[in-house]
Amino acid sequence: MYRILLCLVVAALGISPLARLNAAQAAPPPPQALLNLDEASRQVDAASLAKYRQIAADYSAAVRTRPGDAALAMARCRFMQNFSWSDELRWAEQAQKDLETCQQDLKARFGDEPEIALYLLQSVYGKAAVAQGTALLPKAGHWPEKDRAGLHAALSSAYQATQDTRNAGLQAVKAARLAPDTPVLLTAVRYLATTGQKDEAKRLLMNAPVPKTPWVANSFINTAHDLLPGTTAREVLQRMQKAGLKVDPYASARALLQAGDAAGAQRALAETAPQAATETPQNRALRLRVGLAAGDAKATEAALLASLEHERGNLWPLAQSYGVLLTIDPAAAFRPAFIGLLATLVFSVLLVAVSPGVLMFPAHYIGTVRARKGRPTVPLFDGIGLRHAWYGLAVLCVAIGIIPVLMAGQFTLRVGNNMPLLEPRIAIAHVVTLCVIMLALCVTVWRFGWRQWLGSGKWKVRWFIWPVILVALIALSGWVSARHLPTGVQVPQSAEVIARGAAQLGGPGFALLLLAVAVPIVEEFVFRGCLLGGLTRHMSFFASNLWQAVIFAAVHVDARRFLFYLLVGLTAGWLAKQTRGLAASILLHGVINAIFVVLVLAH
Repeated sequence: MYRILLCLVVAALGISPLARLNAAQAAPPPPQALLNLDEASRQVDAASLAKYRQIAADYSAAVRTRPGDAALAMARCRFMQNFSWSDELRWAEQAQKDLETCQQDLKARFGDEPEIALYLLQSVYGKAAVAQGTALLPKAGHWPEKDRAGLHAALSSAYQATQDTRNAGLQAVKAARLAPDTPVLLTAVRYLATTGQKDEAKRLLMNAPVPKTPWVANSFINTAHDLLPGTTAREVLQRMQKAGLKVDPYASARALLQAGDAAGAQRALAETAPQAATETPQNRALRLRVGLAAGDAKATEAALLASLEHERGNLWPLAQSYGVLLTIDPAAAFRPAFIGLLATLVFSVLLVAVSPGVLMFPAHYIGTVRARKGRPTVPLFDGIGLRHAWYGLAVLCVAIGIIPVLMAGQFTLRVGNNMPLLEPRIAIAHVVTLCVIMLALCVTVWRFGWRQWLGSGKWKVRWFIWPVILVALIALSGWVSARHLPTGVQVPQSAEVIARGAAQLGGPGFALLLLAVAVPIVEEFVFRGCLLGGLTRHMSFFASNLWQAVIFAAVHVDARRFLFYLLVGLTAGWLAKQTRGLAASILLHGVINAIFVVLVLAH
C-alpha cells in the first residue's frame, strides 16, 4: 500500500523515469525545422499524395472487383479530377495523368452510356466539345429526357464558347423544352425573344422551377425586364417573392416600373438607402426614372443631384430628365443647383433652331455668285425665300423635339414599354405637335397663297407614271414584309406607334386622317413648299431638290429606310416643280402613308 502511494507521489511530481520519457517524446521539434516553410509544405504534400494514392488504389481495387459498375468507375475519375485541377498541389500533374488514363478506360468500357458520355463531354471545350457533342446526337435519340437535355445544354455552352450564338440558342431551346431547370434556360429565353418568339420565351421562363438562390432569381427578373414585354418581369418577381427569395431591390424596382407600378418601384427602392459614392450609374438612373414616373419632385431632384455629382460627363441625358421634371415642378427652373441643366436645355433648343440657318448659308452663297455672273435661278414659288425655308424647318425640328417629350415623357416613364397604354398618349402628342407647327407657320401659309397649294397649268399623265410605279413598289414590298416578317422581330418605329395609338383613339379612320392627310399637308408645306421653294431661289432645281430630299430623309431618323425617304423626297419635289404646286406631292405622300397605316393595322 505504501509502495503504491509512493509511486503516485513520484509520478505527480514528474520525477519518474516514465514521466521523463513521455516528456521527451512530446518535446516540440527544433525551431529551425519550423522556420523552413518549403520543407514543411513538402511534408504536407508528401502526406497528401500518399493519402491520395491510397484512396486511388482503393478505388482501383473496387473497380476490379465490380468491373460492370459504371457509376463506381466514373466516381474514381471524378475523385482524380478534383486534384488534377488544383493550382496549389505540387503533385497535381500526377493526378492529371491518372485522370487521363481513367477517362480513357471509362470511355472504352462505358462510353455508350448517357451519363458517362455527358461526363466525358464536360472535359473538352470549344470546337472539340461541339464535334464530340454533335457525334452523340444520333445516339441520344434513345436516351432519357434528362440526359438528352444535358447533351443539348452542353452543346449550347460549347457553341457559346465559339461565339456561335445562333446554334447556342437553338440547343438551349431544345434543352429547356426537355428540362425546364436546365442551366441554359436564360440562353433559350434570350434566343426566342430576339427571334420574335416572345410568347414561347415567356412560357419557358414562367414554367421553370423557382431558383434556389437570390442571384439566379435576379437574373430571371432582369432577363424578363430586358427581353419580354409588359408585365412579365413583375410576374417573375412575384413568383420569386412568393417562394421566399430575397430579391435585389433594384431588380424589383425595374420590374415594377416596367409594369407601370411606379409607386411599387418607389417602395422597393426605399428598402435600400442610396449610397451616392458606391451606387452604380445604372442604379442612379433607375432612381431618377422612378422618381419621374411617380411624379415625386423631391425624389427626382435628389437623384438628379446625385447624378450631377458623380456623372459630370453625362449632362445631356440628365438635361432631358430635367426637362421632364419641369413638367412636374416648374419651380425647379429656379433651383441654382440645376442651372447647368437649364442652360443645356436652352442651348439645345437654340442650336436646333439655328442649325437650319447654317444649312441655308451655302445656298445663299451660291445664289449670290450666280446673280453676279448673270445666271439667276427661277424660284419655284412666289413669296418664298431662304428665311422661310429656315423658319419652317426650325419650327418643325424644335416642335418634334420638345412637345412629345413634354407631353409624353413622364407618362412614358410611368408605363415603361407597355405599348397599349403608351401609344394613344404618343398619338395625342403628335396631333398637338402638328397643330403647333401649323399655328407657328400660319403667316407663311397665308403668304404662300391657295393657288400655289393647288398648282398651275394642266397636269400631264406622263408626270405620274413614275410616282405610280413607286407607289406600287412600296405597296408590294410592304405587303411582302408584313406577310413574311414575324411580329416582334424589330422594334416598332415611331410612325407605327402613332398609327396604332391613333387607331385606339378613333379607329382606323382617325389613323388615316392623321397620318395620310394631316402629316402629308404639314410635311409637304415645310419640305417642298418652304425648303424647296426657298432653295430654288438661289440654286438650281437639281441641287435644291437633292438637298431638301436629304434633309427630309434625315429628319425621319431611320437609317434603315434612309434611301426610301430620299426617293420619296426626290419624287415629291419633282412633282411640285412639274405642277407648280403642292397638291400632287401631298397626294403622293398621302397615298404612301395610307398604305403604311393599312399594313401596320393589318399586321
